[in-house]
Amino acid sequence: MKKKYSGITIVELFLVIAIMVIIASIAIPSLQRFFKINKYFNDVIKIEYSINKAKIMAMERTTNIGVCIENNELKLYDTGYERGNNPCTGTLIFVVKPEDKHTQIISNGTIIFDPRGLNILSGGNICIQNSNLNVYYRIIVGQGYLKTEKGEGTCL
Repeated sequence: MKKKYSGITIVELFLVIAIMVIIASIAIPSLQRFFKINKYFNDVIKIEYSINKAKIMAMERTTNIGVCIENNELKLYDTGYERGNNPCTGTLIFVVKPEDKHTQIISNGTIIFDPRGLNILSGGNICIQNSNLNVYYRIIVGQGYLKTEKGEGTCL
């Protein structure tokens, strides 16, 4: 009579290990890219939230709130009651800094919200771009609207 063995052979063990190594070599880079994309969108969400927060704070405080970009940081300032054109003056209220070192915040134009929640000047935009992912997200603020656009590449 022959005896039946119920174990696995060394060849089967090496085959399973080889399959796991192949799967891991494919999954790990994808997972790293997922975390980079997630970190970028967290930065975008924080910045978009801060712009909406500035609008609401202007209405709550009945004063002008400026949205300022300095040193790759978004800063909110209480600019007072005067209708100036410099959003980077007054009392600093809030600061947002991107988590990812490849994310840059670029501003074009001026954004100052008045107590009605409207932009005082003709408008401006804030663009959040990531050079590593080659994507951008632009928040456009006009005198009565706020819209967004996203795409590949850099901010123009």
